[in-house]
Amino acid sequence: MYRVIFTIVTCFSALLMSAQEMSFSQKIGQLMELVTEEQVDNSQVREILKTLAIAPKEMKEGAMDYSIYDNFEGDTLYYIPYKTAEESRFSVEKLRQGDKLFYTLQFLMQSTYTKDKQGNVVFVDPTYLYNTTIEELQPYCTTPMKYKNGKGNSPKSPLLSCVYTNPKSKRKLMYWVVCENKIGDTKGNTVKEIKIQSQELWR
Repeated sequence: MYRVIFTIVTCFSALLMSAQEMSFSQKIGQLMELVTEEQVDNSQVREILKTLAIAPKEMKEGAMDYSIYDNFEGDTLYYIPYKTAEESRFSVEKLRQGDKLFYTLQFLMQSTYTKDKQGNVVFVDPTYLYNTTIEELQPYCTTPMKYKNGKGNSPKSPLLSCVYTNPKSKRKLMYWVVCENKIGDTKGNTVKEIKIQSQELWR
């Protein structure tokens, strides 16, 4: 019994240490993979989210007694409290359909960076927890979305709009990244928002 408890505690400690060592974009990728597993382990999702609270704030959570999606039940809301619209934060809704879990994740942020002549990235605030670049976030774009006007994911657009597919389970997410400038800007940019949503919730 004690050996089982010790093993569980050890696994959680290893996961937390691993999450703390990852960059912000790597954590985004890990979250996308975790929430699209065939059987989602929400405890792992929760542990990564806890590392994304900007000190001195801490992640809050509460039961959801509502759902705006037909045929899906609200389960748990994870969020960072805020007082002004400019504050960096996230909100994550965990929903349920039977024994299967579905998620919406939104990160509001101001990751501003420039690039020198060699292409090296310089962040305006090197200590900012949500520092990332559009180049770091693009690899999670499994399939770029197509639009009738032909402007989807254009280098001249400030929006990256994609479908992410888990290579093992084949479950999918809708994935959007909003920037201040066009995503093809070679001098720098500001990543302002990341939104991720189980594909089943988007239909």
